[in-house]
Amino acid sequence: MSTYLFNWNPQKWDWKNADPSLDEEVELCRKNCGLQSSWSSGRTQRIEKGDRIFLIKLGRELPSGIMASGFALGSPEDIDSRFGLNVEIYFDVLLHPYKEDILHRSFLKEQIPSVHWTPQSSGVTIQPEEAAHLEDLWASHLDGLGLSTIQFSEEISTPERYWEGATYRITVNRYERDARARKDCIRHHGCKCAVCGFDFESVYGIGKGFIHVHHLKPLADIGEEYEVNPVTDLIPVCPNCHAMLHWNSPALTCEELRAKRDQQCLAS
Repeated sequence: MSTYLFNWNPQKWDWKNADPSLDEEVELCRKNCGLQSSWSSGRTQRIEKGDRIFLIKLGRELPSGIMASGFALGSPEDIDSRFGLNVEIYFDVLLHPYKEDILHRSFLKEQIPSVHWTPQSSGVTIQPEEAAHLEDLWASHLDGLGLSTIQFSEEISTPERYWEGATYRITVNRYERDARARKDCIRHHGCKCAVCGFDFESVYGIGKGFIHVHHLKPLADIGEEYEVNPVTDLIPVCPNCHAMLHWNSPALTCEELRAKRDQQCLAS
């Protein structure tokens, strides 16, 4: 799965007064737990079904920042050559930038400076390490709003238990998120990477509590609900190791990745 950045500039398209309007589509997305929409991907042709999409609001009119996330439902099509290619997107979250707090561009520039956050057109690739970091920032931001993003390997909650799975069939599989499982995993294991031992706060003096959480049991392979144990089913890993764990399919285990690292160190 690749990750792409799309943009919306109110100066180029008046979504607020469109039919359907921004208000209506935000409401529909919230009501239906998702929204299907067609967006220009510029000249980017490499997008594939299931790829991750983030939508950033740009332009002189504030605020600017990430306001939506979703998945591509297919490859781009040349509907009208004057306006580039179009791709169908299923938005799992759509925030109203004039009524809700979006993930501000200034914060993104500070946290992930390697990404160009003012793209001239949609379809800009976000590299795996930066994409993993963005997913964490986005999930944390939504958690603060009392919302949740839908990812491939996340949790849904019941009053007393964590349950993984709860697959929805749209065109891609979706799994809802419960931030409690992540917090309980970190509370037990701490914030050091289980593969390499990296700790952000001890190295940089900032980033207290920042770490990725890796699912030891891939939900995409299971396809059914099961009770999650945040201690035995989830493990903290740094963004680098997280990306490498998922470099192959199926994902490597922490032990396998650690062995590869040790072997490479000996070889060099």
